[in-house]
Amino acid sequence: MLFASFTLLLSGLVAQNAVPQISPRPLKVSSIRKLEVPSFGTFGLTHCDDELSMYDHLATGFYKQTVILRTALSGNESTLYKLPDEFADSTAFTDFSVTPDGKVTALVEDEKGHSIRFDFDAEGKVSSHSQLELPDQVAGDKIAVFPNGTMLFSGHYRRGAPPDVKGKRYLGLFQPSGKLLRKVNESGMGDIDLDPPAQHIPEGAATIGKDANAYLLTADKVYVISASGQIQKKIPFTKPDGGFSAMAVQYSEGLMVVSFAKQGKAEALFQYLVLNASTGEPLGLYLPTEETGNDNVCFSRREGFLFITGDSNTVNLVTAPIR
Repeated sequence: MLFASFTLLLSGLVAQNAVPQISPRPLKVSSIRKLEVPSFGTFGLTHCDDELSMYDHLATGFYKQTVILRTALSGNESTLYKLPDEFADSTAFTDFSVTPDGKVTALVEDEKGHSIRFDFDAEGKVSSHSQLELPDQVAGDKIAVFPNGTMLFSGHYRRGAPPDVKGKRYLGLFQPSGKLLRKVNESGMGDIDLDPPAQHIPEGAATIGKDANAYLLTADKVYVISASGQIQKKIPFTKPDGGFSAMAVQYSEGLMVVSFAKQGKAEALFQYLVLNASTGEPLGLYLPTEETGNDNVCFSRREGFLFITGDSNTVNLVTAPIR
């Protein structure tokens, strides 16, 4: 994949036009290390901090339950993040965010459809919570919380909203108190499909980089957004051929990874596109292998891709560098 690019000097945004893709390369494993932790099930994507600790929404039986597990890279230390009892059974999980230094924030929805954020301390206890100042009929999708506590909220108007806004994306910046700082208006982000086709893997994700920017993934580009709500860059990309969805974004030391997935005959198929986060230049497209497995949990510029493999009795951490 090659991009011809030019810089819009007045706006500071990066724009690129895609030309034919580069061929994907299989990842090669450099190390396999057994983690001394029991096997556990998870929902959704793993988040990682700069120490490569892994954060997962635990599969406790019900997706709506908000229980997040931090596992240190060594496997010798963990932290459990749970809601207080008075909220645990009356709210439903939406998303969670982890800052580079390991601060955890969860977004949930109460029985009246209100979006509520919960911030946790280092011991996994709730340090504060607040209801977001949102318009009626807006539901949450993804969040990214900046180191200063400001939250980037990406959501959509529900089915019951007026026809002129139903399914429209809502993007806003919120204070820790839940107060709206500003809406982020960008017409090119696309609407939310309220009736996706069967077997479709949902698109979109968000993460915070060590550069203190949020990286918001949509179906065809990544928006780089500052803590003040300014769109710093738009980085388009070309998907692999064959119906892949853009389902995850990771950041490490100036590199960005967009993960693509599609449903195969037996299991989901994945490919990973590495880009220069400053220029948007594609640096490589990678395939997981039987040895790496499909469970990519972290990405590090120095280490490469980290995968979890194993069975009901064993959990292995597999490292596959970029090259």
